[in-house]
Amino acid sequence: MGLISNITIKNIKGFSDKDNSIDVDIKSGKINILVAPNGYGKSSITAAFKSLTNSRIKVEKEDIHKENEQLDSALSITEDTITYTANKNKNELANHFKVAVVNSRLVAKATGRNMGAFHSVQGHLGINDFEIKHKIPTNCDISYSIKNIRSTFGENGKVLPNISSLLENNAFLSQLDDIYPDLDMQLAKMRQDNINEIIKNINELHGTEEYIINNFNVTSLDKLKQDPSYNNVVELINKYIDDTTELELFLYFYQIQKIYLGDKTKVKTKVQRAKYELFRQAFDNNLAIIGKTWKDIHTMEHKGSLVIKMPNATNISYGQRDVLTLSIELLKIKSEIKEGCKFILIIDEVFDYLDPVNMTIVQYYFSQLVNELKGKCTLYPILMTHLSPDYFNNYTFSSKRMNIIYLQKDYIQPNAKVKKLLSKREEDTIAADVSKFLLHYNEGEINQRENFKKLKLAETWGEGTTFLEHLINEMNKYLRKDADYDPYSVCIALRIKIEKIVYEQLPTEDKKKEFIQTHKTKAKLEFAENILGELPDIYFILGIIYNDAGHLKDENSEKPVVYRLNNLIIQNMISEIFEYQGVDLTIDSIH
Repeated sequence: MGLISNITIKNIKGFSDKDNSIDVDIKSGKINILVAPNGYGKSSITAAFKSLTNSRIKVEKEDIHKENEQLDSALSITEDTITYTANKNKNELANHFKVAVVNSRLVAKATGRNMGAFHSVQGHLGINDFEIKHKIPTNCDISYSIKNIRSTFGENGKVLPNISSLLENNAFLSQLDDIYPDLDMQLAKMRQDNINEIIKNINELHGTEEYIINNFNVTSLDKLKQDPSYNNVVELINKYIDDTTELELFLYFYQIQKIYLGDKTKVKTKVQRAKYELFRQAFDNNLAIIGKTWKDIHTMEHKGSLVIKMPNATNISYGQRDVLTLSIELLKIKSEIKEGCKFILIIDEVFDYLDPVNMTIVQYYFSQLVNELKGKCTLYPILMTHLSPDYFNNYTFSSKRMNIIYLQKDYIQPNAKVKKLLSKREEDTIAADVSKFLLHYNEGEINQRENFKKLKLAETWGEGTTFLEHLINEMNKYLRKDADYDPYSVCIALRIKIEKIVYEQLPTEDKKKEFIQTHKTKAKLEFAENILGELPDIYFILGIIYNDAGHLKDENSEKPVVYRLNNLIIQNMISEIFEYQGVDLTIDSIH
């Protein structure tokens, strides 16, 4: 198993020449999910890989750090302790890796119409057409005349089978290049002498075609059959003809080697064309499966290239667009992979905005590609995302196949004591009071110090408001944008604050009591709405943050939902809830 342990990016988009080294743990054969909040620099990473050429790194102006064209850009990766670098002068990666980056292909297009002296341009959203093959191989026919080849064979040329169908079989032709060296060897005088000796033996027989075939002494082939080059050619032929004899195999062999040696250039041209036609057929078959919704999507030859004309994006949904484009990209990539190569495949946030159905479909195609290439090459499949990895667990990818990597290393620093408390919150002796006084808003105080001690929890948190003081301290760190806050504490404090705000708006003590006795924050908010009218949407929206954090299944389980806390929009929303003005909050905010 290969391992990429570091990616270093210099002067590309958000990365300068400082703080630009990213330690990772990208494993070949695994589905590597690189998670980072929006704004971290995922697009910088993909821009760096997309800028690689065969000889160097060439970064577009808009992708250079601060668009300063005087800066030198570079990309380095470390695989299995060896570092490969690409800069303006070299690309060491090119000799070791093939790289592909797949992202959304939605672009702005313009359609023009001539109207007298004016040129009207109508803008619309489209998807870039795909160029599948840049140069289509020339089509040609192999010169073959059964009449001519029989006449050159000799008196019994009638025994030669017509191999026209074999020479038109693209599957056979596509494998012919595997035996070019074996066919080239037939030029040797010793081999030609062996072939001519067998032809002589055939021509010395008299009678019908059937008589000659039945009475041919097959031991005449023994010497030829000891030659590996002959056997390799015959083995390929035998795959494509049925119920054949050893003599018939020789007669096919004789004609194939004669045609090849007579015009290698034309044969090789035909082989490349056969490979292209097979590829296009397979591609169209796969395209038909994924493109049933869009009947006008197909490959076409255009100006010497094979392309797919894409529909106007207004005719398909965003989800359908991304399913279609990703599937086609993966099909193209699959066709270009060579045996034994190292391949870095980056999927840039294509998964992030799909509905469950389209999510399942693209994961199926992606998983299929990973499975098919696993034994063929060293594959590093990478998904760039800002989504919680839990999102993927609900679909195709199993936890054993995923390798989750958090790019912002200082982002998740859960407090071990808080995690332990959350993992043991369902213990019978403390469950009710932990939920009532520590995880939801309540004017009272917990009195469970002795049981906390027995459960080896932080015993001071089991008494009074000590735990709430801890929560508000962590919230202050978060609001100050300190790096060492505890995300679980922030989520719990957020829930309590929202409940407190709503509780204090309730008109009577009876309603407040009923609010406290209602289980789950969402149910509490819905209860309050029946009394107060519609509550601000932000209280419900932030449920994606505060709901999961209080429900750890075990002490070692991470809840990736807290990863979203560093999102700037989420930060602003939480600051708004606490009415934060740059001054540290006190426990009164949540108690």
